[in-house]
Amino acid sequence: MRLDIREITCRNALNRVRGMPFKWSLNPYRGCSHACWYCYARETHTYFDLNGGRDFERVIFAKVNVAERLRGQIRSPRWKRETVAVGAATDPYQPVEGHLRLTQACLREFLAARSPIGLITKSTLIRRDRHLLQDLARAAGVSVTVSIPIADPHLARRIEPGVPPPAERFRVVRELADLNLDVGVNMAPVLPGLTDSDAAIAELMRLAREHGARRVGTRMLHLKPEPKRWFLQNLRRYFPQLEALYFDLYPGGVTYVDSSVEDDLEARADALREFVGPTQTDTPPLGPPPAPIQLPLASGF
Repeated sequence: MRLDIREITCRNALNRVRGMPFKWSLNPYRGCSHACWYCYARETHTYFDLNGGRDFERVIFAKVNVAERLRGQIRSPRWKRETVAVGAATDPYQPVEGHLRLTQACLREFLAARSPIGLITKSTLIRRDRHLLQDLARAAGVSVTVSIPIADPHLARRIEPGVPPPAERFRVVRELADLNLDVGVNMAPVLPGLTDSDAAIAELMRLAREHGARRVGTRMLHLKPEPKRWFLQNLRRYFPQLEALYFDLYPGGVTYVDSSVEDDLEARADALREFVGPTQTDTPPLGPPPAPIQLPLASGF
């Protein structure tokens, strides 16, 4: 599939977030060639009169001035060095990052300002910046989450067609853990009828533990209107036997499963964590030094 990379500029690099565990997010890209069926960010392409299906996977917006804007924000005397979630919407290490290096430029700005981040990715390209992340972890604090919702390579190939195989992502977890970085695995979204069995969850947790992950998170699939349209279209084509289940769990305009389904997943996941064993390694993650340096004054937000 030929990509259409569209260079754009942004007014601010950081976005204020509400209702999430973090207060700030940074996404150097819009759209994602990883092409995961379930991606909730598909909805955002409709803001540009594009669809959340093939357009989301093919038309990638690159914020070419994102590092410059970030510098102005995090070097402001008003910046409190709150943790920024990098890649909370679209993957910061999707293939286009290989030559544009926008995420890498942002990491350098976080390091210069000694400002902590949490980063999530499905990509093995994060290996390129592993020592930069190590430096940032020492200077300010870093947590990395590698998204691996599916352990089965054949199922992953179908549902996440543009993503490196699960085994490659687990190897990245091991490499980052060996650098003493705070790295975890995110089994999200959990897909009803496909990855929600005890066996599937336990296997992924086992692999995460064996590869040095400090934590494993789970969360049930949610489907906003545009991702739902695309997900159900693919489900109908490849897993028609599950169509009735999804119409029952996500009827009409419903985005989230019933709380009882989410509660059941959480209870089973907790039990399976105890069964599989702890995911924490023996050594603590790299942490920031006792006191930050004084930043040079810069213009405000």
